[in-house]
Amino acid sequence: MRIAIVADRVGWEERLLLAAAAGRGATAFWLDDGDMCAGPRAASAAPADVYLIRSRSYTRGAALAGLLSDGGSRVVNTPAAIAVCQDKLATTRALATAGLPVPDFRLVLSRKDLRAAVGQLGLPCVLKPVFGGLGRRVLLIRDRDLAEASYDYVEHYGQSFDRVLLAQRYHPGQDQRVIVAGPNVAAAYQRTGQDDWRANVATGAVVSPVPPGSVPHELAVAAANVAGAEVCAVDLLTDPAGGSVICEVNHVPMFRGAVAASGRDIAGEIVSYLLAGTPVRDRPGVLA
Repeated sequence: MRIAIVADRVGWEERLLLAAAAGRGATAFWLDDGDMCAGPRAASAAPADVYLIRSRSYTRGAALAGLLSDGGSRVVNTPAAIAVCQDKLATTRALATAGLPVPDFRLVLSRKDLRAAVGQLGLPCVLKPVFGGLGRRVLLIRDRDLAEASYDYVEHYGQSFDRVLLAQRYHPGQDQRVIVAGPNVAAAYQRTGQDDWRANVATGAVVSPVPPGSVPHELAVAAANVAGAEVCAVDLLTDPAGGSVICEVNHVPMFRGAVAASGRDIAGEIVSYLLAGTPVRDRPGVLA
């Protein structure tokens, strides 16, 4: 079986995936997403039984996933799943419509929207773009003056979808990340921010294992099902009222922190799922 890893570079996770495939008797190779010059149905792409999309660029990954799918290839994740996951508003809509718990939010399209959102959600609250990752451009609004100042940048520098923001209720403390591969949870761990309120490993968060049974695995798998993502990371936040809320579903999961915290062979879990050959999710809960 041939597994193509579509990415802009071979990073830590990709190296583990390549090694895991070789250890299971499969042929895996890197397909440079900036060197494909793909045409109709991506017919010029190197042949593979499955294409694992791991482009850091959302636009590249989504575009190539579509062309590869047009050619009848199995693509993980599918274009439809990527469309849901990469747009935080689409993710939240799909999850909420399916009855899954999400943070209370307001769509911010103007300065008046932001003022109203702050009044309705209370302070502090979180302000984030609908497209983005690794905690970038996500702000914790602690006072109204900061809200006004932050929106100055949106009005003067924001382009297109950079002007579409989500304000969310703030859930302080640790967050939990669950890596899902097909029907299984490959790993779960928690992240705690240090000098930064954001609990992203990219911003210096510390990872640690979680006690058995403390993470709602079924909620994470349900979120993956709704998004249609076969391989993903689901971020959960603790709800002060009890239970967890789903913050995001990431369709290109980085899992270095997960390996450090859990000791699990996450690359092996992902490759084993791909080698099984049968997608467990054919259609995400996409909204029109």
